[in-house]
Amino acid sequence: MRLMHLGRARLGMALPRYRPQLRQARDPSLLDLFEAYALAASTLDELLQEYPARIELVTEYRQVCADLQAEVVVLLTLTDERLFP
Repeated sequence: MRLMHLGRARLGMALPRYRPQLRQARDPSLLDLFEAYALAASTLDELLQEYPARIELVTEYRQVCADLQAEVVVLLTLTDERLFP
C-alpha cells in the first residue's frame, strides 16, 4: 500500500497536469503502475547518488520512468473518455 501512495505522489510531481485524475484513480491497472513507478523512481534516485555513476543503468531507469509515465497518461485518458464520453 505504501508503494502505491508513493508512486501516486511521485507521478503527481512528474505529471502536474494530471494531479486531479491521479488523486481520484482507483483502477487496479493504474494502482499497479503507481507501485511500479515508485520502485523505478526510487531505484533511479539511488543510482543517481552512486559514485561513480553507472550511466547505462541511469539511462535505462530514466527510460523506464518515462515509459511508466506515458502508460499512466494513456490509462488516465482512457478512463476519462469512459467516464465523460
